[in-house]
Amino acid sequence: MEETDLLKSAVVEFSEKNISNNATAFERGGIPAEVIKAVAAQGFLGAAIPADSGGSGIDRSGYSVILRQLAVYSPSVSALVLITSSIASAALAKAAPDLLPDIASGNRLVGVDLSTAMDTKIERGALKISGSRIRGTVRYVLNGSGDLLIAMTSDGKLVVVDGGIQATPEEHHLSFRGLAYTKVKVDSGNFRILDEHGKDALLKIADSIDLEVASLALGIARGALNKVVEYTKVRKTFERPLKDYGPVADNISRLMSELRMAELNLESSEAMRDEEILMLKILSVDIAKRATKYALQYHGGYGYIEDFGVEKYYRDAAGLSILFQSPYRDAMRVAKAVYGEKSGYL
Repeated sequence: MEETDLLKSAVVEFSEKNISNNATAFERGGIPAEVIKAVAAQGFLGAAIPADSGGSGIDRSGYSVILRQLAVYSPSVSALVLITSSIASAALAKAAPDLLPDIASGNRLVGVDLSTAMDTKIERGALKISGSRIRGTVRYVLNGSGDLLIAMTSDGKLVVVDGGIQATPEEHHLSFRGLAYTKVKVDSGNFRILDEHGKDALLKIADSIDLEVASLALGIARGALNKVVEYTKVRKTFERPLKDYGPVADNISRLMSELRMAELNLESSEAMRDEEILMLKILSVDIAKRATKYALQYHGGYGYIEDFGVEKYYRDAAGLSILFQSPYRDAMRVAKAVYGEKSGYL
């Protein structure tokens, strides 16, 4: 517990120094390279990557603390850590482990197309391997301005492309604006096949990060509720602070109660079974959505102004459930855990 408290204090201190006053700028212009380097230097970027592969080798409980506390200040920074330390590292571990030290150190950034593993039917584009080259276009790549790209080919292979990547920002994206969410054009002779069964590999990775997604979700909820508590103390209507009105105080207090109970479960997750962690993820994402909705609502028109730092939590809570969660698949997984067999598929 003492180690957890020390780690939490370290993340908070780092965030206050490097993120707190710049979070809005990150939303508008992306996370600067020097900040990414600082995140890496603290051991956060490669937190879950094994030490012998250039990472910090922090256990899952400590990693959860890092993700949650970073998300309180900037969900985008937390998402960058999740992409690097969980998703990219898992994809690269077997076929391209030599790339892990570079991504853990922040020397090379990696973009990931997750849409193939989610419940989406959008037009994503396609990559095709022809001889010794890979070409094509992929849309909706998270952190797509990176040096490396992990994506699927048109015939279902999961690949990592190194070089020959040209990113073009999508016209508009709502969530995790600190990360470049892009359309990527690829023409490269430097690539590796990571898995012949790409979708299965991505789904396996998605199923393995339930605790990490829960951590990010609860950090988003905490960041939003901290802001609305402070705001409702000072914002007055009819000469009374908003906190003095029953419906306001009741809604925020109930959400804070739910959040704290979820945080306590997260902090004791080492004793939880996989299906319980899945349930915690589903609950945590739901809390994040409701908490950010009320935070936005109680800020009134000010909630939509970027400088107040509230609307990003609302956008990112929605984006979290789209990019890092598969509601249909999760429902099937929970039903199987409850019934002990495949259920709810008709």
